[in-house]
Amino acid sequence: MGLGARRLIVAIAAVVIWATITMAGGLIQAGPGTSLNELVTQQLLWGTPAAAAFLLLVAWMMGWHDLGFRKPQIAGIWKLIWLPSLYIIGFFAFGISNASSSLTATMVVAVMLNTLVVGFSEELAFRGVLWGGARKLFSFWPAAILVCLFFGSVHIANGFLTGQFEEAVRQAILASMSGLSFLAIRIRTASLYAAMIIHWLWDFGIFMMGAGKTIAPSGDSSFLAGIAGGLVFVGPVFLFGLYLLRNEAVRTGWKDDGRAAA
Repeated sequence: MGLGARRLIVAIAAVVIWATITMAGGLIQAGPGTSLNELVTQQLLWGTPAAAAFLLLVAWMMGWHDLGFRKPQIAGIWKLIWLPSLYIIGFFAFGISNASSSLTATMVVAVMLNTLVVGFSEELAFRGVLWGGARKLFSFWPAAILVCLFFGSVHIANGFLTGQFEEAVRQAILASMSGLSFLAIRIRTASLYAAMIIHWLWDFGIFMMGAGKTIAPSGDSSFLAGIAGGLVFVGPVFLFGLYLLRNEAVRTGWKDDGRAAA
């Protein structure tokens, strides 16, 4: 077995354990039948930072120094983040204009801190550890597809927490699509940091739209409509990610975090 295959196997195993720690933490802390909105707004999560700490330990033990913890290339960065930034502004504008009377400062702080850790942890897992292994073994698109599909598939595990597996499948599909833009930002900046920040603000804004509200589960009849609506919503972000990764010239350095094209 070559070094590339060995690294990818270790990376996949590490991410599976990371996902197990994350989900187990949520189940122990809140119990089954808890919505993601309740989980994120009502307490500070401990499973997520514990899972991130596990990955950092694995990376240190394996000597992986190419996960993207380096100063991002900021030349032309607005060309990479303008569309996700518009979405994020929209999330916060909607959340503020439709804020629930039960929304408290404590909830806002909980959402801010929890999504910050989630953004760090998920980017470390997928665009750091898993991408670091996949790109050493595969050509660009097979590696990118693997990372995006893996990122999406772990969201199905949310069904064990919420009990809403159809909603978890919808989340998985949309996460696979939005994950391509996070990967594009990570590659084009040759750094994890910008992707972590965008991911954090994206989740922060989404959860702020529901903070303090009781969100009813989607009925069975709305499942396909929910997927279709989600595809329309996330589709532009997915296409934007494809554009950012459109050719080898703009992907310069994707194998070794060298200087990428602006």
